[in-house]
Amino acid sequence: MRASVRSIPAFCALAAVLFLLCGCRSAWIQAVIVNQQNTPVNLVEVDYAGGSFGVQSIAPGASFHYRFHLLDSDKVTLAFTDASYRNVKVTGPELEKGQSGTLRIEIEPGNKVAWQPQLKKNK
Repeated sequence: MRASVRSIPAFCALAAVLFLLCGCRSAWIQAVIVNQQNTPVNLVEVDYAGGSFGVQSIAPGASFHYRFHLLDSDKVTLAFTDASYRNVKVTGPELEKGQSGTLRIEIEPGNKVAWQPQLKKNK
């Protein structure tokens, strides 16, 4: 009886390790917003299916990093205010539920936005 009582904690530990190694991985996207302009951008917000994130300001040449999880499929949008206090909103690529990888968003001179998704669909 003692041998079986001691094996229960060992079995639970082994089960926990196998659970962590085998599955239960969520699909995450690592986003980076880079300001390539000579002036700061303010009130920066990214909207995606199931949520949004943002930052008050990004200095010239600086970047902002954020990790998020898609809850649905839809196009992503970026909104910000430029140095002339104009509101800019740009629609980006379609993101699909279950994708993971990186999404680089570059705010270029003239308020142009370059989207560089490197995403894959998880099984």
